[in-house]
Amino acid sequence: MKNSYIYTENDIVKSFAKINLRKGDNLIVTTSLGMLGLINSKSDINEVFFRMLKKCIGENGTLFVPTYTYSFGKNKLFDVKKTKSSIGDFGNFFLNQKNIIRSEDPMMSIAGVGPEAKKILKIKKNTSYGKGCVFEKMLKIDLKILNIGLGPNWIPFIHYLDYLNKVPFRYDKYFEGQIIDINNKRKKIRWHYPVRNSDARSRANGHVLGRLAENKKIFMSVKLGRGRILVAKYKKLFNFLEKVTSKNKYLTSYYVSTY
Repeated sequence: MKNSYIYTENDIVKSFAKINLRKGDNLIVTTSLGMLGLINSKSDINEVFFRMLKKCIGENGTLFVPTYTYSFGKNKLFDVKKTKSSIGDFGNFFLNQKNIIRSEDPMMSIAGVGPEAKKILKIKKNTSYGKGCVFEKMLKIDLKILNIGLGPNWIPFIHYLDYLNKVPFRYDKYFEGQIIDINNKRKKIRWHYPVRNSDARSRANGHVLGRLAENKKIFMSVKLGRGRILVAKYKKLFNFLEKVTSKNKYLTSYYVSTY
């Protein structure tokens, strides 16, 4: 019997095909590769998934990867080229690849490669979740959310929804710090980043939203190893969740269990 904890590169190819990933797709990819089990490959697991994703979407597709750092909440300095992502190995592997563009967001930077990367990741407004943010700009392209080893609760625009809904448990805050850009130029900026209040129930919670979306079949999923890969159309998921959260603003937080 095949050990479900072990999978191969060919299993990845089959999984991508089952959820209709194809040439020319634009993807925002969030990963927890360890949740899938062990890969039967001589290559590094990050290299395998990067190579497979690039091959799958081709030269006309764009790959986006969150590389959040929360820098202005820590040391007040964000170096576009040198500051490491705080949310996993795949993001840092991705940052070391060729032709990568990274947004100059000192809190919630996103990196990308492909035809749509420069247009989407160019910062025009100094905000992570407010009007004109990257998550808003992503609504203007044909984009898919791809969660590898993660569930449907991982929703990249969840706090953009909070901003639009003016939720009572988050408030606008402005941080000051310095950015070192791609040309090594240093600049001081003021950055808008809404934060949650001190109540533990205000912590982000995408589980209810994820279940609702999966029940509506907005997410497609396929098993890989001991975990799953899920995909959803970014705009379709956003439109659905915008509708349900406008009726109950607490759905994006742990208040939902007590509201």
